[in-house]
Amino acid sequence: MIINNDNNRSFTRMDVNCRVRFKLNGSNDLKYGTLHNLSAQGLSFHTSEDLPQNTELFIEVNSSGLDVPPLLANARVLRCDKGINGEFEIACSMQISA
Repeated sequence: MIINNDNNRSFTRMDVNCRVRFKLNGSNDLKYGTLHNLSAQGLSFHTSEDLPQNTELFIEVNSSGLDVPPLLANARVLRCDKGINGEFEIACSMQISA
């Protein structure tokens, strides 16, 4: 475990800029966003969707490299903030599936 004492987080966040696909639990409708940052237990992304706190999601992030499998995770919305450009910044906790 990497300890980052600067902001009291257990894991360091990595800045990322790539596409994320997600769906609400119980739905088959895929929605899209842009991943902003990622850590071992959470992530944040921008999307046009307003997602209430505690919404359960299934998230998929594909890398651009063929040798790296996609990140598949169950996530729960911790926070949803409306940005100045009309998109929402979603912060989630996650549990990696595969």
